[in-house]
Amino acid sequence: MATREFSDRERRDLESFKRMVRLIDLKRRTYLAKNRPKFAVRIPPVQFNHLMLLRFVLPCNLSRVMAVTGLTSAGASLFVERLVSAGVLRRKTDPHDRRSVVISASPETQEIFRQVDRGLNELIEGYFTRCSAEELAVLERAGAIVCGKLDDPV
Repeated sequence: MATREFSDRERRDLESFKRMVRLIDLKRRTYLAKNRPKFAVRIPPVQFNHLMLLRFVLPCNLSRVMAVTGLTSAGASLFVERLVSAGVLRRKTDPHDRRSVVISASPETQEIFRQVDRGLNELIEGYFTRCSAEELAVLERAGAIVCGKLDDPV
């Protein structure tokens, strides 16, 4: 994909968007840190954060775990092994490639994901309760553009 140079004006136009992304990430991280004990008492904070990143790509293989979490091969293997042992993740041989394994969430973990997403949805919606229908429509259009650009696989 060809890269594009932004003009100074375009960079300034993106400033509020970049600030928005950072603020949303801060709110998300704060929410997860505050509510982690409620969702996953037996998972240490760092592992919980990695698990929250993985929820969008499961089921996946170990290479994908490494790409999403930034863990090394050994670190990703250890992370998966610990969460499999804790019953958080499941691991099975890929039926299409016997050298590979498929990592997925246990039913209990899938429920945690649903609870986390419900809580995050309520949190985010709470910030926009005073928006007009027109403002919400603008946010929807902007969100569709952003998701279309960012929805590429990691």
